[in-house]
Amino acid sequence: MSDNQKLKENIRTPKEMEQDKKYLCDDSQNKSNCSTPQETPPMKSVGWTWLLILAGLASTIGSSIPIGFSIGVLNAPSGLIQKWINGSVIERYDMVLNSNQMDILWSSIVSIFLVGGMVGSLSGAWFADNFGRKGTLVIGGVTMFSTSVMFVLTKPLNSLELFFLGRLVAGLSGGLIMTVVPMYLTELAPIQLRGAMGTMCPMGISSGVLLAQILGLPVFLGTEEIWPYLLGFFGVLVLVGYSAFPWLPESPKYLYVIRGSRQGALRELSRLRNLPEEFVCCELEEKTESTEEEIWTLRRLMRTRSLWINLALVCALHFGQQFSGINAVFYYSVTIFRSAGLSEQNAQLGNLAAGVINLGMGIGMIPTINLFSRRFVTITSCTLATAFLVFLSFSIRFIHSFTWMPYLSVVGVLGYVLTYGFGLGPIPYFIGTELFDVGPRPLGMALGTASNWLGNLTVGFFFPVVQSAIGPYSFLIFATSTALLTIFVKVCLVETNVIILAKRQRNSSLSKA
Repeated sequence: MSDNQKLKENIRTPKEMEQDKKYLCDDSQNKSNCSTPQETPPMKSVGWTWLLILAGLASTIGSSIPIGFSIGVLNAPSGLIQKWINGSVIERYDMVLNSNQMDILWSSIVSIFLVGGMVGSLSGAWFADNFGRKGTLVIGGVTMFSTSVMFVLTKPLNSLELFFLGRLVAGLSGGLIMTVVPMYLTELAPIQLRGAMGTMCPMGISSGVLLAQILGLPVFLGTEEIWPYLLGFFGVLVLVGYSAFPWLPESPKYLYVIRGSRQGALRELSRLRNLPEEFVCCELEEKTESTEEEIWTLRRLMRTRSLWINLALVCALHFGQQFSGINAVFYYSVTIFRSAGLSEQNAQLGNLAAGVINLGMGIGMIPTINLFSRRFVTITSCTLATAFLVFLSFSIRFIHSFTWMPYLSVVGVLGYVLTYGFGLGPIPYFIGTELFDVGPRPLGMALGTASNWLGNLTVGFFFPVVQSAIGPYSFLIFATSTALLTIFVKVCLVETNVIILAKRQRNSSLSKA
């Protein structure tokens, strides 16, 4: 197809432009007392382009997967690392750690990553507005790569302090990246691909966790000699992903609204859509109706009452995602598979299979996320997750009482992972980009991801204690939390999928006609 033919396909007729203008100017269908999506959809938009695909792949490989890898990498080689820590402490400080001291030190190593993630998330808004979305990702990538070098040098230098510092810096860069990646990708995407681009960040995190589980096996990098290379492996992913960043665009919305550079925004949007600037100027204007020069601060956000519910929804979904029991399910999964008659090795493979299912759901949501209502998907996922958590609580409690109960527990694990994967997993990461306009968006996303890290930290601290006290009944705590989240979402979240809103508007117009 010639360039002229492609250009003609993207030229809108005057009638189409008038219809879109009328729709864009009438956003009353999006208004609600609870939460209000800030953008309304044009009726048509450009689809995938090579630059948009490159941006999604590069940020996923170089940013999201390394975060997930860092989250899950300590599980498999924990015994090997603790053995090295004991030896290092004896050699350098001439003291032997008892079991309690080792538990405290190990908990600190695990927790400092989560604390760093919270701090990094809270600073993400400032970095995103001052260095740009792309610039912030570059900063996060540089610091992430530096931590991989620290991990590789930890054992040769026999430095526990370097290991501890690496975990802290990895958390800081992870929090920074997790705040900005969904915002960056959804601001690059045309209206009908925004959900697909938004799911790439959680899909990358799930990929990273699974990759860490696989490479942590003894047949790969989970050995006493080369475990530092396992911890620093994500540096390779950072180099691969960020090798494409010189060609990636900055967010047009950021350039226009935050920096006030209309020409720069048009130039980047023209590259993204592979169209001349005169054919993307309407898209830029309709996407950025608000060009306020006043800087958004945390104080201003908190004083803007119209955004309180939106902020509460974003924070509740992020915190509720971690408090939905996903880590507890994977904690019990090996025991469940073993009780079902699998060998120890096959039980570990079954745990990996559950991770593959979680990843598969994330990949499957990329082409399908915009086909369904955000509100419906979130409520359905939360409701089914609550039911499976209650089911798992009692099936694990009586797993040895009946010969068929272990098989029901396996069904419960796989069912929970499936229901988590299509709603609770991806939606919290990008819902903030649809609930907040460009100005307050970085702050809203920062507070949301900080809530995610806080939830992870809370579960990490209290789950072992609660699990040792009440066993599988701990799932009932997660079920209660998820049920409350379901109610809150049902009451306060209006539809934010602009494709669904456009269809409803057209159907309403046809019915009136």
